[in-house]
Amino acid sequence: MLFTVALLGYVAATGLALAYLIQRAELVARLTSVATLIGWLFHTLALIALAVELGRPPLGTLSEAIAVAVWVVVLFEMWIERQYDVKVLGAFVFPIVVLLGLRIAAVKPVALAPALRSAWIWVHIALALVGIAAFVLNFAGALMYLLQERQLKGKRRPGPFYYRLPSLPTLDRLTYRTLALGFPFLTTGLVLGAVSAPAAWGGVLTFDPLAALSFVAWLVYAATLAGRAAAGWHGRRAAYGAIVGFAALVLTLGAGLFLPGRHGS
Repeated sequence: MLFTVALLGYVAATGLALAYLIQRAELVARLTSVATLIGWLFHTLALIALAVELGRPPLGTLSEAIAVAVWVVVLFEMWIERQYDVKVLGAFVFPIVVLLGLRIAAVKPVALAPALRSAWIWVHIALALVGIAAFVLNFAGALMYLLQERQLKGKRRPGPFYYRLPSLPTLDRLTYRTLALGFPFLTTGLVLGAVSAPAAWGGVLTFDPLAALSFVAWLVYAATLAGRAAAGWHGRRAAYGAIVGFAALVLTLGAGLFLPGRHGS
């Protein structure tokens, strides 16, 4: 029930955020913030209740991990919106939150194998989830950058969203900082996962679709970050890297949900 109320709050925040993107009314922006906070608070209570019910951190299955990832995404969204004064950010983040949140309703308590109760497993999952949450914001910033760039290319005057979106330099900084935030967390999480694999799976080379695609996503983000640092990538090229990386994360999540493997929900 708590998860359901949280999801309803996120649905309301999505509709209000999209309305603000179109109308840019301050009252709508305030209502969006209120709906977001209400959804996040109920989400927090739901995770606490789930942890108490399970007697462990709610990170043992992919469904539980998605629930925690959504919680972190919304937390980051509220912080970045305040830090950068990007009030339209929710219009690009909350649709993803709602889609992921639909999976939260399927979270059910399960018994875990003793090998999966290790503290290192919890740390591995938590760090990876923080990285993934940052990359959701990275993807949203990239979408806004490409949309704003398109608005500026209007032949006679800027497009309808020009005055609703931040400047290109602001959006480029946002995509860079979310990339720089998420990459170390994802990297450390994957390394800990590889270290913990022998105890949990019996071998580090055991094939798993989610693990394999996670490495592909890591390669994309590593290449994008290296391009920014060494080749001076910015703007459109960096935005494309963010979108490709997020597409790899979506494939990773799909593999975990629908393909047989060690990470299956």
